[in-house]
Amino acid sequence: MRSVIIAVRQPGEKSNRDTYSEAGSYPSFRRLSYEEVKLWGTSFDRLMGHKCMVKFDYFYKTNCDSFLVGQKMFADFLKSEFSDENILFWQACEELKREKDIDKIEDKARIIYEDFVSILSPKEVSLDSRVREIVNSNMVRPNAHMFDEAQGQIYTLMQRDSYPRFVGSNFYRNLLASYLECEEL
Repeated sequence: MRSVIIAVRQPGEKSNRDTYSEAGSYPSFRRLSYEEVKLWGTSFDRLMGHKCMVKFDYFYKTNCDSFLVGQKMFADFLKSEFSDENILFWQACEELKREKDIDKIEDKARIIYEDFVSILSPKEVSLDSRVREIVNSNMVRPNAHMFDEAQGQIYTLMQRDSYPRFVGSNFYRNLLASYLECEEL
């Protein structure tokens, strides 16, 4: 098992990738606290939006401005249940919204459709017929926000269904216990 240190960027610290390429300039880290991990159990929005810097052994990883470690832990839990299609769809939609290149938007939109919306996909997400029809109509002229209603529906589904399972799971309890143990040392 790899050692993982989860840490939060210090106030005022640069957040772009150039910070890490400057000679002698390294990000400063502080360990994610037990209280922060515990707060994930109080709010799905907090879990999904907790931005942190993460160090995997000696490799620093950033995703845009920071790594959404709450999402990563939630995704790992869903993967352990073989039900990660919703978080993968939601994250793909977020990535699509950040894309500025029109050609890439069209390509990514088609991939998202094929991977998560198509009835032929093994990772098909559960959308109601009204939202599915909106997505199908949007495929004529793909754009960065064409999945917004579908993404909102999936977010609500995760919040109502997957999140309570996460909070009540051994996965989350073990995660909390590992942070509590580290703080007691």
